[in-house]
Amino acid sequence: MRKFKFDERKYGYDLAMDLHPLDDISADYFEHQLHTIDFFEIMFLKNSAGHININGFNTVLKPYTILCSSPNQRKTNTISEAEGYHLVFKDDFFVDFFLDKLFVYKLHFFYSAIHPQFFQIEQNEYNIIADSLELITKEIENFRDDSRHIIRSLLYFVLTTLNRQYSDFYQIGLSSYTDSIVYIFKDLLEKNIRTLHLVNDYANLLNIERNTLNRLVKKQFGATTKEIIQHRLLIEIKNELAFTTKSVSKIAYDLNFSEPNNLSRFFQRLSGISPLDYRLNSKMI
Repeated sequence: MRKFKFDERKYGYDLAMDLHPLDDISADYFEHQLHTIDFFEIMFLKNSAGHININGFNTVLKPYTILCSSPNQRKTNTISEAEGYHLVFKDDFFVDFFLDKLFVYKLHFFYSAIHPQFFQIEQNEYNIIADSLELITKEIENFRDDSRHIIRSLLYFVLTTLNRQYSDFYQIGLSSYTDSIVYIFKDLLEKNIRTLHLVNDYANLLNIERNTLNRLVKKQFGATTKEIIQHRLLIEIKNELAFTTKSVSKIAYDLNFSEPNNLSRFFQRLSGISPLDYRLNSKMI
């Protein structure tokens, strides 16, 4: 499986991010082949044709679509006639640039266990964001001593605006960023989903009561902790079925199910289809 890597030597100075028009991307990046990336990515598609699968979710592309991907997530796409912008940054970008290691988990569109990581916005909303992206592009092209401050402020505006638009699109509650526990929970979930499946597991890691964790998660994301965990686990199983040739028994073992039948029942209950039927259908896409 191909893995695209962040180009740290492109500009000759350490910026840990890049922004450029979509037509600057190599054509093979849009081929229909399974691949991953080692960076965070946002595509701002003003116009395009084709379809994309990000982390198990599919969509046919429409005008003013925003596509968001995180490191190591599996992705396939067939994109043509792409017009817009391509924003990428390294996994430690938020720590270095925003001095906030949890900022990425405050952005719903990068690690949603329930909703797809793509959405549409209105034309006027796209134009406002595109103006900021164009200013960032000019700062990168004409980099000066104070450019980092300008880029930081513009990018913060873009990402926060996208988070609001994503939350509105999927009708997710957008509460304030006052309690870091829910974002630490999302970080732990990404790191442990293949082995830990219970609410108590994450409450113990956080050293808080189960009910307290559930209350905070429900307030922030509009779903219970159990629902978040189960949907994230479902995504993991779908990726294994669609993008590997492992047997259901091997997948169950790798994902810490006690036996294959438990995985099959879990998958059928949440997706309404058997694992083998899902695998067959995914090969037809």
